[in-house]
Amino acid sequence: MKKLVFTFISLFLLLAACQANDPDAITLVGQDNEHPIHGSDNENLTLPESEELAVDTSDIEQMNIGSEMPRLLYADNNIAVMQGTFGVVVYNMQDSIVTNRISYEQIKSYDLPMMLASVSQDGTTIFIGNDDMYNEFIYTYQYNISTRVIKKTIQQPSSLFSPITIETPGYNEEYDKYFDLHYLTADKIVELDNTFIYLRSKDWNMKNLQIVICQYEDGENKVFDVFK
Repeated sequence: MKKLVFTFISLFLLLAACQANDPDAITLVGQDNEHPIHGSDNENLTLPESEELAVDTSDIEQMNIGSEMPRLLYADNNIAVMQGTFGVVVYNMQDSIVTNRISYEQIKSYDLPMMLASVSQDGTTIFIGNDDMYNEFIYTYQYNISTRVIKKTIQQPSSLFSPITIETPGYNEEYDKYFDLHYLTADKIVELDNTFIYLRSKDWNMKNLQIVICQYEDGENKVFDVFK
């Protein structure tokens, strides 16, 4: 009994010490996956830690693509970052898994009704702002892909990654030879060495979204199912 009381007191003191060290820390628990989100007055918010089950994509099973294909924001030999009705996701092509997601539900508390997202040139940071009708691209938050921390942006980014916009697939003399035109195909690509990366889907169901790495030389494809 004494040992139990001692353990309880020790735990109480430990929790009190943690609170003293970070009095502004707030822990929120999501209803769906019950992974903690830490924040302080919405200035510094930590999204779920890097583990497979921390990224909830269960709602995407019933999600439609909408009026336009998701946009490829960034890609390199390891990851692809894209934006769509799911918000923003990071897909790890080495492990074939979604590792990060910023959903529109999560971003509500940031007063961003129309989320604008761009990625830093080095692929480490996602900058977030409000995409308004006046096209005033002002970024107010930044998200570290590695740590999953969102914090306020003190100054506007000076170097952002820019995918290449091509002519509409199906009407593109240069690129249609690489595409299977039975698929819905996005008009944003990223070129890497002798390949290019793009997004496609066999229908309007978001669960069928794919990342394709296409070889310029022979048109051979390597395909990743983003949400499967």
